[in-house]
Amino acid sequence: MPKTMLERVLIPLDEAGQAESMLPLLEPLLRCSGSEVFFVRAIPRSAPVEEADGHLQGIADRFQRDGMVAHALVSVGPPQQVIESLACDEEITVIVMPVLGDAAPGPLMERLLRESTRPLVVLRPATGDDAQRPSLAPHRSILVPLDGSEASRRSLPLALELAASLEARLILLRVLQQPSDRIEAIRDLREIAERLNRQGFSAEIWLETGDPAERILQASQDPDVQLLAMTTQGSSSEGIMGGVTRQILNRSTVPVLAVHVRG
Repeated sequence: MPKTMLERVLIPLDEAGQAESMLPLLEPLLRCSGSEVFFVRAIPRSAPVEEADGHLQGIADRFQRDGMVAHALVSVGPPQQVIESLACDEEITVIVMPVLGDAAPGPLMERLLRESTRPLVVLRPATGDDAQRPSLAPHRSILVPLDGSEASRRSLPLALELAASLEARLILLRVLQQPSDRIEAIRDLREIAERLNRQGFSAEIWLETGDPAERILQASQDPDVQLLAMTTQGSSSEGIMGGVTRQILNRSTVPVLAVHVRG
């Protein structure tokens, strides 16, 4: 049976503890998905292994008390090498990393986005007033922006897993910059929505016109939207993370999961 994206999840945690800010969002999400979780810490040779291992094991123990399967793995070496090696050894299905501040990927994330053979999910927790709002409640909606490209559809497998776990509705959003594209866009979205509805999901289509980032952010303010799932990829001139994705990660007040899958 093929593995799902959230089946075996690797979460790198650093010494600064910044990555731990995403755990309150991830914990219920992964619990609902029945994920097996691997917390990983890469340390230099001079660092005390026992201290790092104790901290990581404490986090894994908390997940285990909530009925999940969780592991703490501490390894000596450069972070990318440690992450890739453990991802291979443990047959990891996805790596999850947070983005904070101005949503710019750090050096480690940049290298993983460019080189990792594993799907990578860049997670931005909710910000502002909505950070206090209960998240991941059943029977709400997941917003999935699509632009008509094959790359933008790479977020759908993750969105479908989340929708199944949370019994959530899927909102397929297309933002047009040229009104002349309307008929083709409606046809494309309807084809996807009808296929998903036949598979037992609840999917509907939204069509907007204007600046993509602004319209996506505006749509995410709908009180029924609890998550936003999209891809990281932009045009080849934008680098490894597209400009629209970067704006959404930087400004969204609802949690964002940006999926990177090498084509």
